[in-house]
Amino acid sequence: MKILVIGDRDMVNGFQLAGIKDVYEANDPWKIKEILDDVKFMKDVAIVIISRRMAQEIRDFLDEWKREKGIYPIILEIPDKKGGEFEDPMRSLVKRAIGVDILKR
Repeated sequence: MKILVIGDRDMVNGFQLAGIKDVYEANDPWKIKEILDDVKFMKDVAIVIISRRMAQEIRDFLDEWKREKGIYPIILEIPDKKGGEFEDPMRSLVKRAIGVDILKR
């Protein structure tokens, strides 16, 4: 099983330096969706790493993609150099399911 990275040039270069060979440079939502559509048919991908900022831009697409694919590959959202606000997807799922934010700090 392999790890695949989708991100901007800096993110991709960083993971290549760390030894990840399967990297895809993408800077716009259409390119990311195109790459993920190709990943659907790859049987040997265990983890897809994508920046949180990019994932937020295509959240509806990712949610649908996860429903189709199940739990594999795992989508791992990491912060990029621009940072930004992030709400944990599990937190929003729990809130939507029961109607209350039980994880509120």
